[in-house]
Amino acid sequence: ALSVPTRHEMGKRSVAKAVGVAFEPGPMGPAVDALVDRALTLAFGAGDRPALAIFFHHALLALAMCACIFVASKALSPRLFGDALAKLEPFERKIWHTNMVTFFPAFAVTYYAAPAILEYSGTRYDFLHPASLNTLKGCGMSLGYMFWDLMVLLADPADQMKAYGGLSPYVLFLFHHTLSLLAWPYAVSAGRCTYFVNFFLVSEVTNVNLSLRWFLMKTGKGEESVAYFINGVLWIPLFFAVRVAVIPDLVDQYWNSDWSALGPIETWAARTLLPVPVGLNVYWFGLIMHTAYVALFGKESAKTAKTKETKKKR
Repeated sequence: ALSVPTRHEMGKRSVAKAVGVAFEPGPMGPAVDALVDRALTLAFGAGDRPALAIFFHHALLALAMCACIFVASKALSPRLFGDALAKLEPFERKIWHTNMVTFFPAFAVTYYAAPAILEYSGTRYDFLHPASLNTLKGCGMSLGYMFWDLMVLLADPADQMKAYGGLSPYVLFLFHHTLSLLAWPYAVSAGRCTYFVNFFLVSEVTNVNLSLRWFLMKTGKGEESVAYFINGVLWIPLFFAVRVAVIPDLVDQYWNSDWSALGPIETWAARTLLPVPVGLNVYWFGLIMHTAYVALFGKESAKTAKTKETKKKR
């Protein structure tokens, strides 16, 4: 099992080697590094924890970026998209700004997650492998955004339920974000199930199309527009490639890996939580395909039915 020696046992360089990554200054500067280090010391006691330090620094960066994008949208969207905003329902105007934020993790997380998959060097069927720098940074970015989005969900439940289409999907995302925030920091800092985490992270890229679809619909470029059609055509193969096509490999890893390497609580958590993203991706892909089928053939069926009805009247 991977362990993190304390500061009193060996120097920072040796600690970094033991956990698979070396500490590096975060992009927000030494003040934030010091804040993260102080918080980790208060939570876990004295010791160097480079993996957690890198993870939390990037989570804070993502949280700050989400706030900046939200504020920028509030300031600029009325000037750039004033006509479209004027036609929206009051709750949709609020959702407009929170949806602007969703583009950020799609690009930022993928920027780190894609190379994390390519550089992964762990033994097949082994749950234990230290997270790479890219995994730690991508996971920090992802969970920083999820924390932001969870706060949005909790701060405005009524309008968020309308945006998500009801209570059930709203509660689903509450659980999705909460479980991720609880499980992933431990997984990447302890070097557990990082192979799975990498693939779950890279799936964020498909949210570009999802968010763009919403904005196209709300700006009058809906199902009849070329932009809407192209976005949908690109979305389906991308979603399939990064979320569905990888499922056989993930199931194989899940089924055949050495479960004895994990502790009892780790085993319970992995057996329970790892199948969740896979099940959600299958469910969401089914919804996407159903929507595509209705868009392509539903209208034609409606036209055919209308033609038959007209002939009967004649």
